[in-house]
Amino acid sequence: MVMLAAILAVAIPISLFSERVPAPIACASTFPEIVIRKAGSQHEWPFSIEEGELTCVRVGAQRAVFFSEILTPEEMGGFGNMTLPRMVVVTANPLAYMVSFEDRELYAPYDTLETLITRLAPFERMGWALCDAAETAPQADTKS
Repeated sequence: MVMLAAILAVAIPISLFSERVPAPIACASTFPEIVIRKAGSQHEWPFSIEEGELTCVRVGAQRAVFFSEILTPEEMGGFGNMTLPRMVVVTANPLAYMVSFEDRELYAPYDTLETLITRLAPFERMGWALCDAAETAPQADTKS
């Protein structure tokens, strides 16, 4: 639930840069995620850590992709003393980087914004595929 709040805090400002489309706010089950690793990547690795979680968030018609570190329960701490995972936006849209100013150390060193965008683009498409797959997957019946 804390991760959901952190994702929404970043995703909603991104949606402000785009066309407004009225839609209900997504629920937690609509945030598909996968663990990705540098060792298993066929693309140039754009992140400064060896593995992390790629998450797609759909807000209205917009999809936003994020990369976050994976913390153990001990690293996260407990209620009242919780540490959230660091997170960055994964996008080819240069305006979207304004929402990731705090955790930019998660990006591998780069000399130009163009270099970073080129590295992130395949991972953004991978994240979009997560959203698309979640949208077409049959929904489980939650009624008892």
